[in-house]
Amino acid sequence: MLPSSAAAMLRIVSIVSFVFALVFASGAFPGFDVASQTLHDFLDFPLDGKIGPYTEEARWFSAIGGGVFAAMTVMFYLIVVPGVARGDREVIRGAVTALIVWFVIDSAGSIAAGVPANAVANVSFLALFLWPLLSSGPFASGATSLGRSASPIQPAVALPPAPRRLRPSH
Repeated sequence: MLPSSAAAMLRIVSIVSFVFALVFASGAFPGFDVASQTLHDFLDFPLDGKIGPYTEEARWFSAIGGGVFAAMTVMFYLIVVPGVARGDREVIRGAVTALIVWFVIDSAGSIAAGVPANAVANVSFLALFLWPLLSSGPFASGATSLGRSASPIQPAVALPPAPRRLRPSH
């Protein structure tokens, strides 16, 4: 995938994820938390309407979780997307690493909390973010960026010719 295509796809994924973050954060606000409670009910499958009014602690964690998730999506939009468009391997590796850290912690915690359906949903989010990252950056075949070659044999930049040796005069 071309870096520009991967960046465009990642931009869309970031925007959609930002909307999910706002839904998550809406759980902190009584009277505006219907979408958050519905999402929570869906992720605690099956969708059965058993999620009741949020406790103070649930509202607090909705604010924290939604805020952190929103910040991550903004960081992707403003930092990672331009890095992907440039083919910046360091930015792409950092983004992939951050996503894996999020996925492991969030999914393991969801399973430990008895909500494995959230771990399954996390697979979808992870795939949506990783697909453009892995198909355009240092993990894609023949990827080059910032003057570095994907091949250990061929330099990305042509080297100047070796200096000529002067023959000693007799």
